[in-house]
Amino acid sequence: MADCIPSEPKARALLIDSQLEKADWKLGNRTQVLREIPVTGYDAEPADGVTDYTLYHPGGSVLAVVEARKFSRDPRGADKQLRHYLTEIAQRQAYAPFGFMADGREIWF
Repeated sequence: MADCIPSEPKARALLIDSQLEKADWKLGNRTQVLREIPVTGYDAEPADGVTDYTLYHPGGSVLAVVEARKFSRDPRGADKQLRHYLTEIAQRQAYAPFGFMADGREIWF
């Protein structure tokens, strides 16, 4: 099944979403998870300037950012982009959030 899901949107919809839900993240609860949040310093168009998943602490601060990748790209290839997001977010709250890179098969912290 995994090899027939090449695109990032399919990896998110079919694999990463369910992995987050299994970890008890409520994807429909906008106080827990938001998608495609623009981050300063990256162009929001086409899509490389927005987080794929932003996970929130009950107090409202960002707990973690998950960058999704399609299967044909190594999830670790999002490292520079993810580090930028985390640095920008950390400037607006008391701590730096955790960062994850995932393609539905592998998850990197």
